Amino acid sequence: MSTTDAVTVDCNCKVGRVIDQYDVSELHEELAERWGEDSLRDLEQYVNQQLLRAAMHRADMEVLDGEVENFYNLLVGDETSEGVRVEARKRLERASVDVEAVQDDFVSHQSIHTHLTECLDTAYEQNRDDEERIESATNTVFALQNRTAAVTDGTLSQLRDAEVLALDEFDVFVDVNVTCEACGRHHEVGALIERGGCECQQ
Repeated sequence: MSTTDAVTVDCNCKVGRVIDQYDVSELHEELAERWGEDSLRDLEQYVNQQLLRAAMHRADMEVLDGEVENFYNLLVGDETSEGVRVEARKRLERASVDVEAVQDDFVSHQSIHTHLTECLDTAYEQNRDDEERIESATNTVFALQNRTAAVTDGTLSQLRDAEVLALDEFDVFVDVNVTCEACGRHHEVGALIERGGCECQQ
């Protein structure tokens, strides 16, 4: 995959405009480097989260680890209830974040593709060796686990703070297990990938 050496990119597409508007020019190079490792939809989510992060920083919000990802999922996630979504918007708005403006600036995976191919002149590299594929797959699975844990943590915290849920301090753990239908063995997904598959197939 080719990358761009220039941090500043002169283009008129939406992705280029919002990157300039939110002063996150490092995203040009990050997008070019990550394409192939991440899907276009992963890159869409990543860019939009960085826009939200920038808006929160501009509002002088204290941004904790995982908080941006949690707010993003509460704002746009399909599984978020309307009540929780409204409460998340109110929390951001009380901190002077213009939520409507930020969401209007969110980009689509199609616009990411246009920016990569037409503005950054980046080509998608499909031929990766097995080690790179395994590393990418592992990162994807663990990122989804962390995202699920963050969303669950944030949702429960929202309900608790709104006095809808009676709950003290808590921890959220997310494990993904795989059952081989051929032999019935159960595997933790990370161990399965690291091992190279189920014992019965090796």
